[in-house]
Order: sequence, then C-alpha cells, then structure tokens
Amino acid sequence: MADLPLIDIGPLFGDDQAKRRETDQCVRDAVFETGGFVIANYPDADKVDARARTMLSFFDLADDHKRSVASRVMAPDNARIYRGYMATLGAVNETQHEIYDIGPDEPVGGPPIDGMAILAEENIWPAGEPVPGWQATMRAYYRHMDDVAMAVMLSVGRAAGFSDGDLLSRFDGGNSTLRLLNYPELPRDTFVADEMPDERQPEGDGTPLASGRHTDGAGVSLLWQRQPGLQAQAPDGRWRDVPRIENCISVHLGDVLETMTDGEVPATPHRVVNLGTARQSVGYFLEPALSAPLSPIESDDAAGDPLLGRGTYGWHLLRRLHNYPPYKHLVPWPS
Repeated sequence: MADLPLIDIGPLFGDDQAKRRETDQCVRDAVFETGGFVIANYPDADKVDARARTMLSFFDLADDHKRSVASRVMAPDNARIYRGYMATLGAVNETQHEIYDIGPDEPVGGPPIDGMAILAEENIWPAGEPVPGWQATMRAYYRHMDDVAMAVMLSVGRAAGFSDGDLLSRFDGGNSTLRLLNYPELPRDTFVADEMPDERQPEGDGTPLASGRHTDGAGVSLLWQRQPGLQAQAPDGRWRDVPRIENCISVHLGDVLETMTDGEVPATPHRVVNLGTARQSVGYFLEPALSAPLSPIESDDAAGDPLLGRGTYGWHLLRRLHNYPPYKHLVPWPS
C-alpha cells in the first residue's frame, strides 16, 4: 500500500510567487489524486515533535486530575460541556479513546441561538501541569498550527479557483480546536463501526479498526501521530498509509471546506487501523467563526441568516454535537 505524498510547503510562506504557484499545483494534485498529503518545511517545523510529546503528557495525569477538567458527559457535576476532557473507554462499538481539547484563548460568540454559548466556552486547564511549561506549549502549538493550517487552506482554495479573501472572511475569529488523543491497546480482532457509511464505498473491507472511516467537520485538519495507523482514502476509494516522518504532519480536508467550495474541494475520509498497540496523536482542526455562513462562497445566500443564525457554522456544529449520543441530552437541537 502506497503512502501519502510529502509536499514541501515552504514556498507558501515566502515571497516567490512562481514557487508558490508550483506548490499550489502540488497541493491540487494531491487533493484530487490521493485525498490527503503530508507537509514539511513549514516555519518552526523542527519544534513539532517535541511539542507534541510534551502536550501528550496530559494523559500521564492521575485519573482524578483528568476528571477535574472533564465535560458533563463524564462528570455530571462539572460545568463544562464542549471543552476539556472526555473518555469513551469501554463503550461498545465506539472508538475507544481519551481526548482533551482547547479552543481559542478568547473565544468569539456566535449567532443568538439557544445553546450557542456552549461552543464558546473558555478553556479549562488542569490545576497542576503534567510537566513544567505544558500549558505554554499547548498555546504555542495552537498558534503555530493555526498559521500552518491557514496557509494550507488558502493554497487548496487557490488551486480550486478561489481567492484568499473568499475564505479568510469566514475564518476570521474562528473557533478552531486543538485535541490530544490517547487510544488504548485493543485486541487485534477488534472492529470499530464505520462512522460514515455511504452507498459508494463498502462499510468495511475487513481491516481491524481503532477508529472508523469518517470525515472531519472542520475546514482543514492537521494530524500528528506518535505511532503509525492513520490512513486516508483517495477519491478512487484506495486507502493510503500516513507515514510517520520526523516533524511532519498530515493534511485532511473537512466537510466545511467541501461545503463552502460547493464540492470543488472534497473532504478526506480517514480511519485508524488497529495494529494491536496503544496509540497517541494530536489534531489541530481549523474551524470558521461560529457566525460564518456555510453556504457555497458564490451562492446568493452566502450571507446566511443574520437574525436567526440558521446555516452558520455554529448552527451546523450544534446539530452535529446534538446528534452525537453522549451529548444529545446536553446540547439543544438548534431551531
């Protein structure tokens, strides 16, 4: 099985327009041939592996420390719902993992919809750091990946015929997420249900999975993995391994970008193969502003509904969260 291609995206951060156009073309080729790709040579790339390992030390905290920052899904007496810690260990037919995530330090609220305040929760931090400088590292990685993800998204947009301004206006004041993930060791014959079955692809090809086939609800996902296992699906249906390369991260396009470009930029289905070992990863999910419209950029209703907020990213995210069983009783259905 072939690996995803590796692309040097250094020119996206320079002034040489010819080299930038060449990089845009490489990005376009990868999007339509392999679905995803791996990036290298972005600013401060040499810091990524060390920062990721530092951040993942969160999972070394004692259980009571992790539960102190847990969402109400796990700890009914806690105030938080959206940001913080959650685990689905032992859940039947669900991905087995622990997660901890943060958003922007100063979240921007969304349209006046019941439940919208949930999505603009401030970050919650453990009382004690797992290692010195951990919180500062989390914040530095968030800012770093925000710059990289934005540059990659604009490159993808240009390759599909959209101007930078088309997308920048929707991601100003975005509600992006940095997420730490810890997968426990599972027996090799464990199967996790496909998370996005459709009529075009089989719901399973016999591969034992730690996380089922899905696309992300963000604009762009930047994924770092400590151990191998991640795969991306190309438009032709073939699965490709995401290689584990020093200080490199993989790019997976999300549902938001597909919607905003009216299908010109397809989202990247991906999954995690169960290799019979524990696994850790870090994901950065570039998300629009909660008030940004999700309609296609060139459509007549690109302004959305400013009064009710229907069709905005916040409205979409509330619907998605409500449909996720652990949150159904905590998140109201947006009308």
